[in-house]
Amino acid sequence: MAIAAEAATSLYGAWRLAHLDTGGMAYFNVSVTGFWRSFLAAVLVAPLFALLLSVVYPGLEDPPDVARFASAESIGYVIAWVTYPLVMAWMTKRLGCWDRFIGYIVAYNWAAVLQNALFIPVNILWISGMIPPEAGFLVWLAAFAAILIYLWFIARTALGVAPLAASGIVALDILLSLLVSIITKGFH
Repeated sequence: MAIAAEAATSLYGAWRLAHLDTGGMAYFNVSVTGFWRSFLAAVLVAPLFALLLSVVYPGLEDPPDVARFASAESIGYVIAWVTYPLVMAWMTKRLGCWDRFIGYIVAYNWAAVLQNALFIPVNILWISGMIPPEAGFLVWLAAFAAILIYLWFIARTALGVAPLAASGIVALDILLSLLVSIITKGFH
């Protein structure tokens, strides 16, 4: 399958998973090739991420040189995309679902496109002041809750783990994201 067609099919699978439809898993290429191709999702999300950074930067209290800021955030972006799959490779072996690791990461990566398509615009609207702070927080909170449910459903469906294990996986994802973010900000 051509990469563009695979991306479209995978995004449809991610859309189905977002609607809590376990059948969405059938739309992913869960081969080793599909695993590597799923990182194309990072390329699709990158323009939205860059747009978010362009909104965040002017609001920084003590902004660093723009090149330093962009470099640190770009490196952090790549590290975030690599760290979670590496940790989950180890984790799935411990949970006894290593055989489902590739399918999980493929679904997780493609789902990141939909998550960011929701979450980044919400952040931009809130940070830029285009919506009032109180309303912005409520919209952000609703989007964050929806994403947590989505991530939980993906972990539960793709890995076949118990609900509590899926919750732990989501918590691990959030903690890793926060850690990468904190470290990245240290290089501004």
